[in-house]
Amino acid sequence: MKSSQQRFSWVRSHLPSIFDRRLRSLLSLMTLTVLALWGVSYSLRSFAATEVAQAAGQVYEVKSTPDHVIWGELFKPESEPILRIQSGDRVTLETVSHEGILPDQGDTVEFLTGQGIKQEDILPDQLTVKSTVEKTGPGPHVITGPIYIEGAEPGDVLEIKTVDIAYRVPYGVISNRHGKGALPGEFPVNEADIYTKVIPLDMTKELGIFRPSSGGNIGIPLKPFMGIMGVVPANAEEAVNSVPPGAYGGNIDIKRLVTGSSLYLPVQVPGALFYSGDPHCAQGNGEVALTAIECSLTPTFELTVHKDMTLAQPMGETEEAWLAVGLDEDLDEAMKASVRESLRIVNDEYELTEQEALLLGSAAIDFEVSQVVDIVKGIHGVIPKQLFEPIE
Repeated sequence: MKSSQQRFSWVRSHLPSIFDRRLRSLLSLMTLTVLALWGVSYSLRSFAATEVAQAAGQVYEVKSTPDHVIWGELFKPESEPILRIQSGDRVTLETVSHEGILPDQGDTVEFLTGQGIKQEDILPDQLTVKSTVEKTGPGPHVITGPIYIEGAEPGDVLEIKTVDIAYRVPYGVISNRHGKGALPGEFPVNEADIYTKVIPLDMTKELGIFRPSSGGNIGIPLKPFMGIMGVVPANAEEAVNSVPPGAYGGNIDIKRLVTGSSLYLPVQVPGALFYSGDPHCAQGNGEVALTAIECSLTPTFELTVHKDMTLAQPMGETEEAWLAVGLDEDLDEAMKASVRESLRIVNDEYELTEQEALLLGSAAIDFEVSQVVDIVKGIHGVIPKQLFEPIE
């Protein structure tokens, strides 16, 4: 049996090796603990990031089934919503083009295949709408909705951001009808009721193929956008026809409202009751024949309620510009409304006086005719954001 002195001497002589072994064990334990804690921390951060991403907004899909669409009119204040969402959520919304299923185009399959479209490429939803959905208004449009946004109240502003647009079919249609368009007494010629071309879409090249009777195809660049984006008007009388646009948006036909753009609308009724339709693959300003290249699309929208904004009429925004919208049955009055709106935007956003803004507009703001064929005509002023960047 060792004495206390012997034990002390042994410990002192072996202390370095004991210390090394224990230190290594301790360091190993500490390393494992740190790694474990780091892993937990990383997992928590990843989980938190996932939660934040999920909290940023849900994504919903709405199919263009007969119970989700109406034909010829807009939704009304008493319309039952097909979906309820939160502000900031996204909705992927199937839409159906009316061109090809209207009565003056006859049998839809014969009409489209007769102009070179394969029968298997015809959108089944078009045929379903034609055979099962009652056309309850004088307008031509098939409209999907309405969607209730929780918390939206009259006086708020709904921002409709177009996040994405997908093609549903490889064809579109351009039509000119008797008594309509920019030259209603002159076209169609030979007293015809309708003159229509089916436009095959080359989605790889992003071109619509316009085929003149003289031969030699013309490529029209595809720039898809939604002709109708709206909220339900408070006055139900404004909803009886899908054609004229108004303060509620609707059929505004502004070609600049492509992917990445936003349309701001004054909320008219609780929940806003958003809807969309009249999908376009390409349109010239004015839309002079009557229609754009009408083609079925699936847009994705992000719908956000703004409590700190006040609007009396629609306003657009792209990455490059603000869009000052003027609407009136008289094109001169629509121009005046657009100019006045441009003064307001420049004043609100950049604090110029209205007199200064008018001079600036005369030198640097383009006013484009949105359309002249929808009873209520539209003009939009394009206010370049670059104008207001500081110069050296």
